[in-house]
Amino acid sequence: MAKSQLDSLVHTRYSQAIAEGALLFTESTVSLQPERDVEFEIRYVPALAKKPSSKPREKQMSKGFVNPFLPFDPRLHVKRLGSSHQLLLNKYCVVPHHLLITTAEFKQQGEPLDESDFAAVLETTSSLSRPQILFYNSGEESGASQPHKHLQVLPMPQYFTAPPSERIWRRSCSYMESSTVAISKDLPFAHFGISIDVKNSSSADLATAYCTTLAHLTAAYGKEASYNMIMTPTALMLFPRRFSSWQGISINSLGFAGLVLCKSTEELGIVSNTGVLTILSNVGYPLSLNSIDNTL
Repeated sequence: MAKSQLDSLVHTRYSQAIAEGALLFTESTVSLQPERDVEFEIRYVPALAKKPSSKPREKQMSKGFVNPFLPFDPRLHVKRLGSSHQLLLNKYCVVPHHLLITTAEFKQQGEPLDESDFAAVLETTSSLSRPQILFYNSGEESGASQPHKHLQVLPMPQYFTAPPSERIWRRSCSYMESSTVAISKDLPFAHFGISIDVKNSSSADLATAYCTTLAHLTAAYGKEASYNMIMTPTALMLFPRRFSSWQGISINSLGFAGLVLCKSTEELGIVSNTGVLTILSNVGYPLSLNSIDNTL
């Protein structure tokens, strides 16, 4: 696959940031765990055990808090996205070329996304040659760690055509109209999904799809509910959250996509013995077939 201009810029800035010590890449080991006829990615990253974890509000209120996105480290800067956003490299990286889309001015993580956010998303994803997983952690129990509003962009693993959760959801939702929010009996935890076509969508189209889906989530779980969002070239999905972790295993949006990080062999054992879908059901909500009319 030929590299795009943004691919080349990201790769160049990534190599420079590592050489300058601005970006810390952590080695990991990946295994695939089959559940319900799809494979989930389990990534073992023992170095994560050394990284302190805290929730956004906790971090923001702590003495000596420094916002890493305002001002940002210029060595991590990729480009400006319009007048409202910046594209940065993720400083703590376990997957190469992990990107952050941050608001140029401070906004609170957990604020609803708007059309300007999706304009920045489209400017980024449409200029990258590989499919990407876009995700947003909203609320104290979502797995978010920084209080400054940001979305994250990760290259789709080459062994996936779509994230495992989307593949399971699509078994019964593939024929739904693009404007219809649906849940599937095949996923055991609460979720709200809508089919999209990013290549042929405007930022307004994506903002409408997101707001429509979010309205269903907040109607069922309240306006203050924490949630995770994943967006791929073909789907946008939201997952309400009860807890940020279960038995020490922290879960953010990537976990709900089907990509789980483990920081110890004990956590690996829990994932192997319990199963990813059960863990997600424990940090999310059990599937409620009454939360939306379009249950398939």
